[in-house]
Amino acid sequence: MWWALVFCGAVVTAITATPARAQSGGAGDALGDPARVLVVVEDAGNVGLRIADAQTVHEAVITHLRKRLGNDAVVYEGTRKNAAAMKKMLGSSSETQIQDSQLAFYDAAMKAAPWRVKARFGQKKNEHFVVLSCKKVSSDKAVEKNVDEKRFTGKNFMIAKDAMIAGLDTFCLQLPATAMQIPVEKTPGQPGVIPGLRKQVIKPWTPPPRRE
Repeated sequence: MWWALVFCGAVVTAITATPARAQSGGAGDALGDPARVLVVVEDAGNVGLRIADAQTVHEAVITHLRKRLGNDAVVYEGTRKNAAAMKKMLGSSSETQIQDSQLAFYDAAMKAAPWRVKARFGQKKNEHFVVLSCKKVSSDKAVEKNVDEKRFTGKNFMIAKDAMIAGLDTFCLQLPATAMQIPVEKTPGQPGVIPGLRKQVIKPWTPPPRRE
């Protein structure tokens, strides 16, 4: 039955990997500093056969939040669940360093992050909807305060999803604005430059010397 285990692992990965590819690397990859994480986008949960729709919604939300706050400021809870499921599938006799590294990072990030964002979607009669909610959690994570919630509708899922994407700019404006962006200094007669970095001079290409 080894093929069944491989298939189950592939299904779990397909459900959770796409929206969080930036933090899904191996143990050798830099997962970043968990203390810099501001927002946890909650797991999609059991979406049945609508895996592609869930990925589309969460990918849009995560991409937008990372552009607004910085790549290191946003993580997806589903990636942690994926790592936990993979570790369980591999068993205690297998090497799980990659999963252990991911779990440690996400546990610390979820403990540090003061914000939670949840995306859910569905259909009620002839109306499709996508609902986004934003919560601020207390320092001990015991209290959650619902700060913002927006509902987007349409006669089909694509229309509701497009309305959600158009409305992301005004969603949860209480989040810290551009908290992780690198400041840019401008000097007279020069475009913006990042402090501490020297302008790279690119030498013109020349052909390699001929072999004698």
